[in-house]
Amino acid sequence: MAKLTPILRAELIRRANSINVKTLLEYILTGEISLSEIPNLAEDRRIYIEHEIGNMPNPNEQAEWNEIESIKSNPILTTDLSVAENLRDRLAEYIGRWKNVNPPQNHVEEAKEMRRTIEEKIAEIVRNVEESDWNKVDTFSKTALLKHLSTYPSTTHKDEIDDLFWELTNKENFEELQNYQSIFPQGRHFIDSKRLLDSFVEWDNIRNTNDIFLINDYLRNNPETPFQQQALTLVTKLKQAEIEAMRNSPNTYEVTRLFNLLNREIFSDFELINAGVITQNILEVLRNSDIKSDLPDVYQAIEKSYAECKEGYTDVYFFGVPSTGKTCVLMGLSRSKELHINLASGGGEYASTLQQYTDLGMVVPATPGSFVTSLEATITQGGGKAEAVHKINLIEMAGEDFVYNIANNPEHVFTFEDMGHDATRLLSNENRKVFFLIIDPTTNIIKFNRWQVDKYDEETGEPLERHFVNVIANQRTVINKMVNLFEAPGNAEIMKKVDSIHIIMTKSDLLGNVIDREDKALRIFREKFEGDILEPLINLCKEYNINFQTNFHPNLYTFSLGNFYIGGLYEYDQTDSNRLVKAIKNSSRSVIRNSWWEKFKDSIN
Repeated sequence: MAKLTPILRAELIRRANSINVKTLLEYILTGEISLSEIPNLAEDRRIYIEHEIGNMPNPNEQAEWNEIESIKSNPILTTDLSVAENLRDRLAEYIGRWKNVNPPQNHVEEAKEMRRTIEEKIAEIVRNVEESDWNKVDTFSKTALLKHLSTYPSTTHKDEIDDLFWELTNKENFEELQNYQSIFPQGRHFIDSKRLLDSFVEWDNIRNTNDIFLINDYLRNNPETPFQQQALTLVTKLKQAEIEAMRNSPNTYEVTRLFNLLNREIFSDFELINAGVITQNILEVLRNSDIKSDLPDVYQAIEKSYAECKEGYTDVYFFGVPSTGKTCVLMGLSRSKELHINLASGGGEYASTLQQYTDLGMVVPATPGSFVTSLEATITQGGGKAEAVHKINLIEMAGEDFVYNIANNPEHVFTFEDMGHDATRLLSNENRKVFFLIIDPTTNIIKFNRWQVDKYDEETGEPLERHFVNVIANQRTVINKMVNLFEAPGNAEIMKKVDSIHIIMTKSDLLGNVIDREDKALRIFREKFEGDILEPLINLCKEYNINFQTNFHPNLYTFSLGNFYIGGLYEYDQTDSNRLVKAIKNSSRSVIRNSWWEKFKDSIN
């Protein structure tokens, strides 16, 4: 059809109602003229043309659809993700453009179906590609897992990635738990992560206390805690600290704490026994003994006891500061098979109490500061037809008076009168004497409280006025002043009656094994005491002919009641006590006691 000139075009519009309607339609379809340019067109002709136009394929739509068809026929469509995604996008554009136009041969519905098919194909391609990539992912790398999740947001491995990421998350790291929550806000382990984050505060509060009971309860109440290994490690460390405390300070270690550790199954009997801090026998004593009912009252025994030194006996004195072990020495001697104490003597009630405490393995409480008593005893040395008997008085004298009245009194020359109470009377008798200086290797500064009497009743001697004083003393200084006391001219008459002066280092069970104790005790003595007291003591012994059998030198004895365990309990060992009995025997004079046969012959004669 020829292209219209302006003149022909105007003529066509003028004659629109008279020319062939199909010819007019053709000009409209070719775009030579539009229906809107023929306002005077007859209504029947307009309706016909609009109907025909409405039922004709759109060439633009046809052209676009043909392009889609060409893409669809591409042989790599089913394997190439970019080609498939391109087709999906073209279909979406086509549908969006032509969905409201429905001429014949319009392919919108076909395009929708094709898009559903291609989306399934894309999903299949993605699955195949992803599966190939997934097989290459380092599942031990959180970075690799997150990269795969970012590349394939709809991955079928999402739950698996969630689980793997959680496994790689340090459950003991606050930041890592928070990081998990931010990446997987709806994650499979979100509740667990929240629980763990909440538990951080509880664990921090508990572990910083270093309280073995709290940490043990935490483990018991939180069996799945991520801090289990930390808690177990800390409990192990604290258990070792408990063992060291039991080992180093058995006398002061609280028995109630021990039972709490056992009852809450933090320790077993076997663990404590194997660690050497207790024995089965000591455990049985702790569990089955009631001290109040099983043992006599020490203070009642003290009230019933008094000091009486029989004439012709050797008086044995133990001088030392408070809590150095003087009473422990007497306890050991009281149960030595080498020595017999007369329980009917003035100090018999007290001696009986010491024996009962020793049998049970308990140390008696501290004696009152003014307490002085004597234990009448004999040491028998058999041989031949007669026995050599050493008669001795063991003098128990509290250390507080010793320290306060003698060593803490620098204003005048010391005399034994400063000992107070019965000490002066006993020291002034005519009996031969043996002195032992008691040294505690585990202490240096001594602190204690006591009542200081300011005024006595002139007639009865009872204290009228007194005040409470805190005493702080240095053991080394006290022992030095004790030697000075021996040297004082005012004490010469007493010192002339002294046969020997020796030194006892108590608490030797804390000095290591039995083999090394004496060497260690000697080193301690030389380091702390030798320069102050040894040479003056030797000179004193030469002056008064003391320690003649040992060339005027004092002997150093180590002493322990036995092996001490928790709660101040011990298993009595006679070894050190028997050595002291032998030392006393060697330092005292004996009398001959005839055998029963000799006594029988004497009775006949």
